[in-house]
Amino acid sequence: MSKTLLIVLLAALCPLQAWAQTISYVRVNGHVTDKDTHQPLENATVALLYAKDSSRVAIAFTDKNGAFILNARPGMYHLYITYLGYQQQLKPITLAADTLTDAGAIFLQKTGVTLGMVEIVEIRAPMVVKKDTLEFNADYYKTRENAMMEELLKKLPGLEIDKDGVLKINGTPVKRILIDGQPFFGDNPKLAIRNLPADMIDKVQLIDRKSDQAQFSGALDSQPEKTINITVKKAKKEKLIGHLTAGYGTRNRFSASTSLNRFGQQSLSLLGSGHNEKGALENGTLIGDAGLSRALNGGGNFSQTINKALKISGSYFLIDYSQTTESTSARQNLLPDTTYYYNQHTNESSHSINHMSGIQMQYNPDSMHTLVFSINATYMKTRNTRENGYESLGDQQQLVNRGTIHNLNHTSIPGINGSVLWGKRFKKPGRTLSVNIAAGYNTNKQQQFNRSDNLFIQPNGEELRDTINQRNNLQTPHRVFSINLTWTEPLYKDHFLDVVYTYNRDRSSAEKLTYDYNAVKEVYDQLNDSLSNSFRSTAQLQLARLAFRAQKANYEYSIGVQMQASSLSNNNISEHSRLQKSITGFFPIAVFSYAFNSNRRLRFQYTGNMQQPDLTLLQPVPNNNNPLYIQLGNPDLKPTVTHNAGIVYNAVNPAALHSTMLTVNASLTRNKVIIASRLDSLGRQVSRPLNANGAYALNMSMANGFPLKKMQANINMNTSLALNHDINSINGQMGNVNNITANQDLSCNYTYKQLLDCTLGAGVNYNGARYTHQEQNNIHVFNYTLFFNYNLVLPLGFNIGGNINYLHNTGIAAGQGVDVTMVNAFIAKNILQHNRGQFKLQGCDLLNRNQGYARVFEPNYVEDVRTNILERFFILSFTWFFK
Repeated sequence: MSKTLLIVLLAALCPLQAWAQTISYVRVNGHVTDKDTHQPLENATVALLYAKDSSRVAIAFTDKNGAFILNARPGMYHLYITYLGYQQQLKPITLAADTLTDAGAIFLQKTGVTLGMVEIVEIRAPMVVKKDTLEFNADYYKTRENAMMEELLKKLPGLEIDKDGVLKINGTPVKRILIDGQPFFGDNPKLAIRNLPADMIDKVQLIDRKSDQAQFSGALDSQPEKTINITVKKAKKEKLIGHLTAGYGTRNRFSASTSLNRFGQQSLSLLGSGHNEKGALENGTLIGDAGLSRALNGGGNFSQTINKALKISGSYFLIDYSQTTESTSARQNLLPDTTYYYNQHTNESSHSINHMSGIQMQYNPDSMHTLVFSINATYMKTRNTRENGYESLGDQQQLVNRGTIHNLNHTSIPGINGSVLWGKRFKKPGRTLSVNIAAGYNTNKQQQFNRSDNLFIQPNGEELRDTINQRNNLQTPHRVFSINLTWTEPLYKDHFLDVVYTYNRDRSSAEKLTYDYNAVKEVYDQLNDSLSNSFRSTAQLQLARLAFRAQKANYEYSIGVQMQASSLSNNNISEHSRLQKSITGFFPIAVFSYAFNSNRRLRFQYTGNMQQPDLTLLQPVPNNNNPLYIQLGNPDLKPTVTHNAGIVYNAVNPAALHSTMLTVNASLTRNKVIIASRLDSLGRQVSRPLNANGAYALNMSMANGFPLKKMQANINMNTSLALNHDINSINGQMGNVNNITANQDLSCNYTYKQLLDCTLGAGVNYNGARYTHQEQNNIHVFNYTLFFNYNLVLPLGFNIGGNINYLHNTGIAAGQGVDVTMVNAFIAKNILQHNRGQFKLQGCDLLNRNQGYARVFEPNYVEDVRTNILERFFILSFTWFFK
């Protein structure tokens, strides 16, 4: 049976018929001018429409001389010309075979002059720039019938979706997706792009979204987030759209999903899915996906416009996830004068249930006031078991220790947080006051069972045996509170003063009680004082900022100074000791944005901040869950101070559909928390966090997206370079690690009408590590990738598609997979009226070549890990589309 399916699906990767035809195109040109002044009109929209039904054939924009050129088949058409501030014009034209048709001069009259009866046809440019928003007309980018949003977004210049499903704009991850300006399942863009149909989309708007408080006050936001807003077509509103899918296959693989949506003044979405074929996507099975998993997800999202002043939205989502992993790893611990080796075989299983809910209300009674309220609640419960067999070897491959470890961990983490934003604009334009108050609480409760049997070889050759059988009870409640006040005051025309005060308080406690096993009573009732501790910590941060801001037509900037006063109070209840520290720092702040024109922008920013160390790093008791890796805390840690500077250049060309983004960032860190480690004669590693100076990072990335209009194709190129200078400490000796990464990706997406959609891409990635000590262990790894995927629409309602992913590695450990080739394919048949039903047969990893392998680079070690993976399988599914 599997061989038959394999033959069928491999055939889907080959052309089934000579469907492509040679098409003869002709050209039409002309130029657009002002009727009164006879001056050329640059960037006028010229659309070529079929005479019979006014549907669009081609579109172009005039150059600086007002000239345009269009390509089409011979036939009868209309030229439809539009320009902002001018009357539209519709001109009939006939294109003859094998000739160049000259439309001549086309004169447009400024608005206000009444023309004769002209048919008005809605033609929109495929790309429009509106200050911080880049807008795409979805109808310009053709997708297959029943395609999801993901397929449409991949066609837009500058947008990409990586192999992990992360949506990026010019290399920067998208934080959230809005539907008609309303939240859609919070900050999880994957739920939108993989569940909403492409044909519901009217516009795709790429936004540099400021925080709610910055939007209201007008103050420059140093960290705007990438957001996509989807506007829904009027014809799709107030209707049920979505799908239902169910499938089952070999190796007991199953997949089911549902997406039911209704958008309008009251919007409601219900999503659900269940599968155990992780990574089996229609266009990209993940290479090296680790372990076997089962996921059950479901939830709902709603939004409603009560009236012009009040909007509410909310969501709930449940994730039930299980995973089993079997792995083998080989680690090299890099010491200043030698190398230790650590090998282990691990079996691990985990099960987690995560509930996430939130609600938001926005009330704007008038243009002078705003009130935004939000509250979020989460609850996560996990169970994790881990069995590990290990051995440590010396530099001559001699046995140093070996043993087995058994861990069982139960965790529950309830949490709730909320915020209220109130803002007021005064009669004097530019004067505002806004207050944002936020509070949250969560607690982490864990019960850990730790058993291990260990054999250590002492330097004199004698054997030392050690057995651990303990239970740990841990509880870490966490309370946070913050308030932000922002006042903006107009000084003179287009110039303002921003005054900001922020107070944050973070109160945490950590209680760890360790009990040894009582073999007589067969219970854990013997308190181990040396491994138990009760700890309290309060961190407070006060921030005051004074900034001068200017907002002009083509530039804006904000310069000022920021003071941060940080205090930390640690109370070690078990040891009856208290430690209090405070530090005050001053940081300049600068944000500058300049618009060369409406299509090109440059932005520079500098920020500085202090961050208190995490409570888990402060607690001064050992964590011996792994007897070979003892982790200690350090209550003397200082706050980390980070300086960041960055430049972003963004350029788009709506006429050419070309987008470019260049980003350069640099950061310098003082008092960075590093993990210092030392190895004893028995091969045990004890680690302790320390502060260190001298860490810095430099990175550059450039993204380009542009179409090949004659080929109906889009090109996306991404280049990145990064240098990370880190600090390590081994056996008391400080050292440096320079990690260098370079990446180049290139992809081309080609579309022929709604019949063929294919993508070809390639990439090369370099990862190098250079150590101050042990230079012989410097690392140079190259990864080369090549992928191809396609979807082809055939007669009689058939579709075929597939993808090939190839990975070539150099510089990895001997005996590990150098080449990985993944082949996936599907064949589908549409049935019922309007193609509402679809049967699909899908095969994943047809060549059975998937490999679970990864190389991990850390300042103190290098590790090669191989894990079990999902092997070749087939699945047959049926989907019902709601249209």
